[in-house]
Amino acid sequence: METTSTVAIVKGSDRYQNIFRALSFLSDELSFGNNILIKPNFVSTKVQLAATHVDALRAVIDFIRERTDKKIIIAEGAATSDTFEGYRHFGFLKLSKRYSNIEFKDLNKDEFKVIALYDRNLNPQPFRISKTVLSSNCRISLTIPKTHDTTIATLSLKNMAIGSLIRDTGGSPLRFIGPLTDRVPKMVPARLKPFFSLQGLSSFGLSRLGGSDKARMHQGYLNINLFLYQLGKIIPPHLSILDGFEAMEGDGPVHGDKVDWGIAIAGADFVATDSVAATLMGFSPEDIGHIYFCKMDGMGEGDMKKVKILGSPLSEYIRPFKPHQSYAKQLGWKKDGGAAFKKLKKFLSNFKSPSVFR
Repeated sequence: METTSTVAIVKGSDRYQNIFRALSFLSDELSFGNNILIKPNFVSTKVQLAATHVDALRAVIDFIRERTDKKIIIAEGAATSDTFEGYRHFGFLKLSKRYSNIEFKDLNKDEFKVIALYDRNLNPQPFRISKTVLSSNCRISLTIPKTHDTTIATLSLKNMAIGSLIRDTGGSPLRFIGPLTDRVPKMVPARLKPFFSLQGLSSFGLSRLGGSDKARMHQGYLNINLFLYQLGKIIPPHLSILDGFEAMEGDGPVHGDKVDWGIAIAGADFVATDSVAATLMGFSPEDIGHIYFCKMDGMGEGDMKKVKILGSPLSEYIRPFKPHQSYAKQLGWKKDGGAAFKKLKKFLSNFKSPSVFR
């Protein structure tokens, strides 16, 4: 069967080398534009297992620097805490002494454009998207594979999309509530942990008070997947890198358990890359709503039979992950998801570009 997309998988005992080798497999099909952006993941600025590791970032920068000396922007908008706290805590800022022409940016404080995203009933809702992300012609998503409390898994598209939305950092209630999502779950029974997450905060209506467009994405399992699909059309990753050296299962995206996996996954087709990662985690890509919707809209290759794997066969890397305790509820998006997607896709075909709120 003819292959349409390529995904590299490397397994080894060194995080840095895994990622560098995976990118090297893709050398012939990668090019870097004039506006390079690397988007790490800081859903937590305290818990290393929940966040992108500095050695993963080093590998990506070194790979790019062998090919271009153009400016690289490392950009993230932390979910509930101060983004630069994460840069400091995880050792990112030290890279400024090692590399020239790199910049660290807090996307929560970036200029933004207000875009309409449509829910299952085609109601438009305003979301603020970072202009830095929108303007980049080389968006690189760099995150660890994690189970998730709302979308089954955090993979490359979700990392790019959620972090690119604006969260007010002034007097927002999330400024005070956010740190609790790191600390309190360590002291409560497992059944209570989901309440200390964006999904949990949303269930109490706190997301609407928090001035966070990231939190407002959490409007039920179907809507968040529809929103992510639409963001995939607006700010898709041009290069997806999943650092599975240490991954997370169970009650992710912050308080799950470590998986010593020892792999790196990379590809220029985010649908194919996320589909491969989901498969390796023991999930069907068609059970992850936003991946399924993007596949159905032809935004990438989701058929594993048509994806060319560089490295060993997929079967050698499969390690079924324990899902989040709300996994069965998350699958509820499928009940009306097919019909909602068809209606939304037809509706969006009327627009040449995303609707902008003025």
